[in-house]
Amino acid sequence: MTAPLSPTDHAAAVAWLKANWSAAERPLVPMIRERFGAGPIEAVAILREASPHGRREATT
Repeated sequence: MTAPLSPTDHAAAVAWLKANWSAAERPLVPMIRERFGAGPIEAVAILREASPHGRREATT
């Protein structure tokens, strides 16, 4: 089990991914886990925060 990243490390991972989105190795989740030592849930959170694809709210 992986310990959560500190808030500073989490923010650094988000900033790095935002700056390197197009050049980052794919698939992204395994790359984030390996590069930053994040767990799977935290890797997805980093990915969601850094994504240039805005999250759209569901409309009904």
